[in-house]
Amino acid sequence: MRTSQTKNIKGFTLVEVMVALIIASVSLIALSTSLGQYVFNQSGIKDRVVATWVAQNRLLEIQNATTTRLEKKTTEKMLGVYWETEFVTKPTLIPGLQKVKLSAKLKGAKHLSAEVSSIIGG
Repeated sequence: MRTSQTKNIKGFTLVEVMVALIIASVSLIALSTSLGQYVFNQSGIKDRVVATWVAQNRLLEIQNATTTRLEKKTTEKMLGVYWETEFVTKPTLIPGLQKVKLSAKLKGAKHLSAEVSSIIGG
């Protein structure tokens, strides 16, 4: 004996599947964009840290120099990368002391990666 009842078939409709795929794809796009930005930022942090080391090393050379004739611009190599450094000095209110501002950037780059300042003389 058969009855003419329709069976309740459980499952997803095509519209539900499409909505789920759209939500998943938007989430994956947002995640990949976020990860790309994170990797880019980590690379920038590494460059800034190394540039700070280069600038601090050059500043120590300037502070320990026995001659008053120093090159204003130099090229340094650290961790297999070439860096350009440049310093400027300005007088202070105390005679014999000067303020030194030293900048470092990747060779050929337009923007500075690091800048350090100190007082020399005395």
